[in-house]
Amino acid sequence: MNTFSKAFLPAVVSLSLMACGGGDKKTDPNQGKDSTKAAAATTPSTNMPAAASDPMAAAAEKLKERRAKGDTLAMAYADLQKYLPASIDGYTAGKPEGGSVNMGKISYSGANITFKKDNGDFVKVTLADYNQAYNLYTSATAMWTMGVSMDNDEKKVNSVKLDNTVGGFEEFNKKNKQAVITCGIGSRFLLGIEANNQADIQMVESVAKSMDLSKLAAL
Repeated sequence: MNTFSKAFLPAVVSLSLMACGGGDKKTDPNQGKDSTKAAAATTPSTNMPAAASDPMAAAAEKLKERRAKGDTLAMAYADLQKYLPASIDGYTAGKPEGGSVNMGKISYSGANITFKKDNGDFVKVTLADYNQAYNLYTSATAMWTMGVSMDNDEKKVNSVKLDNTVGGFEEFNKKNKQAVITCGIGSRFLLGIEANNQADIQMVESVAKSMDLSKLAAL
């Protein structure tokens, strides 16, 4: 496994865990395996197709549409890098990085860039394409449909829905002033933005809004 694959997947998983309130929660090893089957089911309480009310079902339906068109591969990481922000006011951009990971029948690609200040402040933007790794995507986004929120002396966590995103979570750590936002785009891409030394979540939100997410959402 190359340097990218060692660093990128843990980073995305970490962002997802942080957005869900931390990594102390035990994870069901079977989580996500039956996502597609569950998405095709009918919602018992409403007797309506699950896709009409369940974001995960809608994601499965969009996946089915992409497969029908022959869109089965993750975007090349060099193309994915084009969607990363080129600049952030007050920060100096580092060199974009990226790569792809293949694990049997599962593959995904990703790109990231870090912006820094001389005093050590940073903003890191990570973008992943899970077109060929649907179960990884659904596992990362499963909590979003629950509308979880939390606020205490240490941190504030809540769900978020930005334009051109399926939804996501945002977290502000009040003690170390770290802000993180994780969003799903087009039921395929996962965007994570992390920044230190922040007063609130607004700056990472503004970075997400500055990106051209509409093209990704349309894929």
